[in-house]
Amino acid sequence: MAWQEHIGALHVHSRYSDGSGTVEEILCAARRAGLDHVVLADHDTLAAAREGWSGERNGVRLVVAAEITPKRQAHVLALRVEHCEGYAAGHNDRTLDDIVAQGGYALVAHPLGKRKAWLGIRQRPWYNWDHPAIRGMEVWSYTHDWVDGVAWWRLPEAYSFWRHPEEKVRGPHPSVLAMWDEMGRTRRLAGWGGIDCHARPVPLTGWKVFEYERMFRFLRNHLFIEEADYRCDQEGAIWSALEQGRGFLAHDALADSTGARCGCLFADGRLLQMGEDAPYARGAVMTLTLPEEGEIRWLQNGRCRLTARARVLHGEPAGPGVYRFEVFRRGRPWLFTNPFYLR
Repeated sequence: MAWQEHIGALHVHSRYSDGSGTVEEILCAARRAGLDHVVLADHDTLAAAREGWSGERNGVRLVVAAEITPKRQAHVLALRVEHCEGYAAGHNDRTLDDIVAQGGYALVAHPLGKRKAWLGIRQRPWYNWDHPAIRGMEVWSYTHDWVDGVAWWRLPEAYSFWRHPEEKVRGPHPSVLAMWDEMGRTRRLAGWGGIDCHARPVPLTGWKVFEYERMFRFLRNHLFIEEADYRCDQEGAIWSALEQGRGFLAHDALADSTGARCGCLFADGRLLQMGEDAPYARGAVMTLTLPEEGEIRWLQNGRCRLTARARVLHGEPAGPGVYRFEVFRRGRPWLFTNPFYLR
């Protein structure tokens, strides 16, 4: 079976909602940044798809989702849907039911929510994890990482983060990772990095928070897609990889993670991909191989079982559980794989 690595950005806003760039400008920025795909997620609209922007242009494929943003409820990304009319005015349960009826699914955006009134941010935490529409979540919301450290009396610190994010990012919130690990013990739940990119101009400064091209070089999702599936249905293959958690997220501003590989090899020759589940069997070996050395942590059910500063780490599962890898460079978060589920 032949697999392709597809690098993309999730959760991008354009002028169809409150982003500063046109779709064409976003695609040009993505091409310069070396992306294979962009998941556009404008607020409560699929206008970009209706106006013909879905598809590949200049080597970058645009897939169109929608961020559903009710005023007093938490936010989700509606993927693989053809309409989202009325979702923002309705109740989340009805929205999720309709997403399933369309054959789509949802990823929870910034699951902890955020409240910073002086920045105009009033987002509630997500609460309904049991609904069958929920197939994944943003385990690292990049813009929220920046917002967490912003206060009106600390604008120099906010500016420093904007200028040198590779020195400032804190990575996924520990409570989000703990929640992800815990839920994984009873169900599969994909975890991805969302950049929530608007490229908004800051009045009187001449700069934006954050520009599209810069953001496209930072937090990226590396999907693994079967070549045959991609030839048959490129957009469908991307939707499936995101839904199933086949891949990892990486802060490529620290170092380019392209070429990293992770798998679980059973004694009988079966190979388990990230995001997949299988019965536990003795003799299995999980391996993470990196393009550059990093500080690797191998976790079972959220607990660290093995650490090493290396390019390659092997671990033999001791029993059923949710297994995944985390990697840091110079103490900064770099790479987080989706889990392997051994039942």
